[in-house]
Amino acid sequence: MNVTESAVVELTRTLVECPSPNPPGSEAAVVDALVERLRESPVDWVLEREELEPGRPNLVARAGDPERGRLLLTGHTDVVPANAGDWTGHPYELRRDGDRLVGRGVADMKGALAAKVVAAEAFLTTRGESDEPGEVVLGFAVDEERGGPGTERIAEAVGDVDAAIIGEPTDLHVAIAQYGALDWELVVNGRESHSGRPDRGINAIDGLRCALDGVADLAGEVAAENHPILEPGPTITVTQIEGGSAPHVVPGEARATLSWRTLPEGPEPAAYDERVREAVESGLADAPPVEFELRRTMTVDAAAVDADHPLVRRTVDAARDVGIESDIVGFNAGSDTRYLIPRGIPAVLFGPGTIEDDAHTVDESVAVGDLLATARVYERLLERYLSPESSE
Repeated sequence: MNVTESAVVELTRTLVECPSPNPPGSEAAVVDALVERLRESPVDWVLEREELEPGRPNLVARAGDPERGRLLLTGHTDVVPANAGDWTGHPYELRRDGDRLVGRGVADMKGALAAKVVAAEAFLTTRGESDEPGEVVLGFAVDEERGGPGTERIAEAVGDVDAAIIGEPTDLHVAIAQYGALDWELVVNGRESHSGRPDRGINAIDGLRCALDGVADLAGEVAAENHPILEPGPTITVTQIEGGSAPHVVPGEARATLSWRTLPEGPEPAAYDERVREAVESGLADAPPVEFELRRTMTVDAAAVDADHPLVRRTVDAARDVGIESDIVGFNAGSDTRYLIPRGIPAVLFGPGTIEDDAHTVDESVAVGDLLATARVYERLLERYLSPESSE
């Protein structure tokens, strides 16, 4: 088999036209379609389906000789919801608009999933019986969009592999690092009173403002740090504020959400908790006598592989093999590499489209040429890792 445009586009169509918005998260139709496709494949895949929740199955497919190496091509089967009224066509019907394919999930990341299947089949069917390559492992994970355990479970199921590549939209560049994310809910408690007698109350909004001044000072310190790949570096952002119960009531409670994007190889989450708490206390030093509660509500680990790692070099070289000049970049969103790299599985991101312009957007789209190039890069990467004659 060869990697062809029609094969990649038609499988992408099949996957896009199996809606899997998360929430609520029902990826079963996508996995059903993949199972049917893989059972009809010229490759003799060994399929392992595991229900993490009712209607939410992971799928792993394996073919090749694991004694000669193992490469994991993986990604998620869920997509973010689409409001059909905002789209120029039905979001779950793939359509072609000039040189682009349009449909929910085509960039994030059903197009890349299709590219992995087609690339793996092309690679495996070019080998003779005496030329059996290493093992290709395809992983299809649930619940990435809500930070769920799909890829973590796949990592446990597949065990030791040499490396992994995830099909997030990177504009055909090789993404080797991603931020972590820590969120906190900050609640400031004062005392309600009538706004005609504010002296009888303790204004929680005034207290929150002072607390956030302390957080702003910490954000300035953090912004001075940097990273060779991730730009602009670590940040602290206030993303939500809520306070007050009525126009003429001195508020007794106010709250804010704080989000800290962290760098790889940072300290344990408790150290960030302490720095945020110290910043809040510093801001409140000259504030009204309020009390506060600080609770971490989300923890996503940062992750990175070294730019000199063989996986990075081979992915860049595989792209160059098919005429793509890929840069080594950071990824300004979360991804499931955080479940792989800490387990000792080197992992990078490579796929068509971009986070900024394509993923999660109305009329989500990718260029057909980029989708085809992605499949061909995956095929060349398999050659570089798993071919018996590979010297790397």
